[in-house]
Amino acid sequence: MSLLRVKVPASSANLGSGFDTVGLALSLYNFFDVLEILPSGEYEVDVVGEGGGEESLLTRNGVIESYERACREWGMEPPGLRLRTLNAIPMKRGLGSSSSAIVGGVAIANELRERPLPKEDLLPMMVAMEGHPDNVVPCCLGGMVVSCWDGGNLRFVRMPPLPPDMVAVVAVPAVELSTEDARKALPKEVPMKDAVYNLSRSALLAASWATGNWDNLPWAMDDRLHQPFRARLFPGGEAILEEVRGIPQCSGVAISGSGPSVLAFSRGEAHRVAELMCSIFTRSGVRSRFFVLSEDSAGVTVAKNVSGTDIFRPLRKGSVFPMAFGVDGSGRCVVEEVISDSDVAKIAVLGVPDVPGVAARLFSDLAAAGVGAEMIVQSVMRGQMNDIAFIVKQSLLGDAIAICRSFASGVGAQGVTFDAEVAKVALKGDLLSGCPEIPSQMFSVLAGCRINIDMIAAASTIIACIVASPDMEGAASALSQAFLRS
Repeated sequence: MSLLRVKVPASSANLGSGFDTVGLALSLYNFFDVLEILPSGEYEVDVVGEGGGEESLLTRNGVIESYERACREWGMEPPGLRLRTLNAIPMKRGLGSSSSAIVGGVAIANELRERPLPKEDLLPMMVAMEGHPDNVVPCCLGGMVVSCWDGGNLRFVRMPPLPPDMVAVVAVPAVELSTEDARKALPKEVPMKDAVYNLSRSALLAASWATGNWDNLPWAMDDRLHQPFRARLFPGGEAILEEVRGIPQCSGVAISGSGPSVLAFSRGEAHRVAELMCSIFTRSGVRSRFFVLSEDSAGVTVAKNVSGTDIFRPLRKGSVFPMAFGVDGSGRCVVEEVISDSDVAKIAVLGVPDVPGVAARLFSDLAAAGVGAEMIVQSVMRGQMNDIAFIVKQSLLGDAIAICRSFASGVGAQGVTFDAEVAKVALKGDLLSGCPEIPSQMFSVLAGCRINIDMIAAASTIIACIVASPDMEGAASALSQAFLRS
């Protein structure tokens, strides 16, 4: 049971030309659960998901800091909290994770007031904590917002929503970039022609968004104030902006916030945009993951006295190795084939409600569309929230993403991510079940080659795992040498 559950969306600031002014709330969420009120100064924090296991988040937590500051500004002594955070927003990646902590902490403090304030009245405090408005304002209100702040006064306009068929493809590389470092890279002065260039683009961005002239986005999102400098701070940054804007499936591309994530709008075949982003990061020596997101229109929301069944409506029905690997007790070699398959992609639905029938609903929807799912993995360690991951054929990735996004929206999941730069390797044999040591042998061989394993599935005749695409040939070769007899 949670006394309070605060749901806060991710946000993408700037959108190219709207530096420190424009921001968009996205359908990827952090949840902050207040489980118990404790004596003042006492806190128990459990961080699950992004940042889980990081000691710094337990000792210096942004949610707690903003919560305490808000309470004291309102003349209240902040009581202690037992807090659980379920984080799906990547940290230090330009998707507003720090803003989500500020918005979440202030929202918790607001609920302790005798008369909670409207969200709009919380904004000046949130912006003052963050130092700029372009993340916290859309994070709090939802949607796309244009904001101005002079250090004391805040003005903002909430823009019309994106069209239903427009999605945001967000590529998140496996590198971190702090906002402070990204700001240090910016010049103190810019030429007049560059200032005029950005003024015209930012005006065009706001006017086009307000009137629904979406064909202008690729032009309107261009920038000379910050992106040329920040794109140099992470591998593939310059190439991804240049190459992605040139394909027909892209309706505009920009660095998300201060980076290193990159956001591209798409009105069709979003997976093509993501595949290009993925290939560019891979070419630059960086692993990455992808989210296909929609605009969040609600902003921060608060639910009181909730449990797992209250939050989500129940769904209706609708060691020691033998001398020779792969040999059983009688000396027979039980591994007949080593299989590799690069025609796969991994999809994960994050933050799925832990209620009976939820997975059945997802895979029924996939089956009805002719999308076969393999290697299904469901987490069991996220309290009231689970993650569901599986693989599909590359040719079915677009259909699978659309189905998963619809499913995630329907059940209130935290988001959908996928990775097209993966491959499957497997051992096959009719007698595998008679040799229980084989899984540990297989993983030992791959570990010896410094190949990380992502997902694992085992049956009586096959043991399979997912690896990064560049590791497929090396994994298959190592397994063949270890297990196959000439």
